[in-house]
Amino acid sequence: MDEKVIIDKPSGSYWDCEGKYQGLYDLAWQQLIPIEGEAEDGWPELLRAISRIGYDYYNNGFGNLWREWEEYDGDECYTEYKMDSYYEELVEYIEDNLTNDDLYKELRSFMLDAQGYGNWSDHADIIDRIIDYIMEGIIEDGLLEAKWIRKELVD
Repeated sequence: MDEKVIIDKPSGSYWDCEGKYQGLYDLAWQQLIPIEGEAEDGWPELLRAISRIGYDYYNNGFGNLWREWEEYDGDECYTEYKMDSYYEELVEYIEDNLTNDDLYKELRSFMLDAQGYGNWSDHADIIDRIIDYIMEGIIEDGLLEAKWIRKELVD
């Protein structure tokens, strides 16, 4: 059997396929995440959950994560937001299982900052930092079935 060499990059966005552990991230999706439904508890399900949240942010501007409607108070009109129940379950899973509370708090703050369709935030890098953290757990726990070599790329 041939040995696989996976080249990972020092930094970048997983959305742009340039994440720090991009090769291993792609491999994790092949090996640990089912086509439908939830992944195995722990790191695999954490990876699926944060990736789904990231997908909705980058692809839909949180158009699915946040439900919004207008409320009226006399002559005043304002917008109310509520998290969709599917995404609420993903966020609760991350809250209950991510072993870094500071990262979770940053994620929560980011999601509130980006409430509403297309309300882009300067703090979206939290998604990539959480993915990095999860990938480090997957690597440390030996969950991937491949030999890998990490190479730092220099421009």
